[in-house]
Amino acid sequence: MSTLLGVLSELKWQALLDKVRTQFTEELEKESRDDNNDAQMREKLSSLFRLDAWLDAGLFQNIFMDQVRQLYQNNQGGNPLNADLPTHRYFLLADAEVLEDAGRGEFWVKCVQPDYEPKNTRLGGQRYFVWMKMTTRNVFDLWKELDSRDLESIAPQTIGGMHLVTWDGHFT
Repeated sequence: MSTLLGVLSELKWQALLDKVRTQFTEELEKESRDDNNDAQMREKLSSLFRLDAWLDAGLFQNIFMDQVRQLYQNNQGGNPLNADLPTHRYFLLADAEVLEDAGRGEFWVKCVQPDYEPKNTRLGGQRYFVWMKMTTRNVFDLWKELDSRDLESIAPQTIGGMHLVTWDGHFT
């Protein structure tokens, strides 16, 4: 039974990665057409995008988001995207919840900011909890936007301390 579960998880994982890559390319081509960019510019932008995907269920099994972030801070979870910009570093996380939805054809990921330090909440509830839900279709939009903004300023506000809204490429 555990072998079957492992194969199913790996199939969901591969489907999710394929979806991210395909949709990134589609959005890049759409952006290039809209901005009248030529194929050479599209190729250059495409070469800058890097998706270092790897699966290590043993490392990430049964740990909390703060522990996952700590692994990335210690470079145990791979290198976050935008590694040279500490305020704009992030990584995409597909945990059991994400993979379960991928198995049903719902493709989204958790976008996590490993270096974010929560602010004092005495003046009101916390608006951002170091990560946000986002559709895979919007990986390209996020990648472009994080060149000049941090994840906190992009993420939808939490509702009652929960991420009920999935970021769909519209900025708050």
